[in-house]
Amino acid sequence: MKKLLTMLVLATLVLGLAGCENATANISEKNTMLIKVGKTTLTKGQLYENMLNDDAANKVVAKALEMIAEAEIETTAEIQAKADEIYNDYRQQIAATTEDDFAEAIKDYGFEDLDAFKAYCLNNAKSKELSNKYIEDNWDSIIEEYYPVKARLMYFNGSESMEVAMQTAETALAEVKAGADFETVAQKYSSNASQASEQLYTRNSESLDYNVLQFILGSTSPTLSQVITNKDSNGYYIVQITNANQAQLKDEFIALLQNDTSFGDNVVAHYFKKHNFVVYDIDVYNTIKENYPAYLVQETGPKTDK
Repeated sequence: MKKLLTMLVLATLVLGLAGCENATANISEKNTMLIKVGKTTLTKGQLYENMLNDDAANKVVAKALEMIAEAEIETTAEIQAKADEIYNDYRQQIAATTEDDFAEAIKDYGFEDLDAFKAYCLNNAKSKELSNKYIEDNWDSIIEEYYPVKARLMYFNGSESMEVAMQTAETALAEVKAGADFETVAQKYSSNASQASEQLYTRNSESLDYNVLQFILGSTSPTLSQVITNKDSNGYYIVQITNANQAQLKDEFIALLQNDTSFGDNVVAHYFKKHNFVVYDIDVYNTIKENYPAYLVQETGPKTDK
């Protein structure tokens, strides 16, 4: 019930926020009754207080993101097709055989009718498109920051004998230079053959050894490294850059970014700052500052006499 009520009136409540003298949000028509069950009633003001006490920061952030998506993304035929896909996916999950059955089922999720649910699907599609828009608008700077390349690695553990590891690495390198398949050679000699499969790496790839990363960042075309000593001087690497053409890697790189939580946070922070996201309620502000500090435009919260 709480989820249903919040979804029905959250837009009105968020848009009705206004700073007041004690720096807590005020609700227009806060005494307006929303529902009555027996002798128990619930007003807009009471619901807002419930919202503040029940994950208010996440709800406000989510609603603000919906509003930004609506402002940033046009309803093109492509976006509508994505919204329709979301709609059909939900309908398939619920296994509704008719539109009437589906309309009845979604009421359990807080939607008044099919039009309300279709509006939700459209906004969902627009929200997902925000990161694509950000990537397109900032492609050059993103490429410079991440520098994606595809590469294969061989690692030779020298913890027992660096001399033996070096000899093994040099033998492997010679075979690759002579035309042998990189992965086949890795299966014969490498301490970790799984790294020999082609993978997409970026400047932020945590699995990369520092010295390997420096070689990758200095490569602008497919190439094969010499034997590289790792940063801890207890092993060796051979690196084969297979593709350093960012245009060719674009789709795969974008897919990687879409699954990067920190990148997603940066995208949201960008749009919140662009649209001047300001919080007027001190309690909500403090919670957002604790959990999503990068989203806030204002440096300090509203003054309060609490």
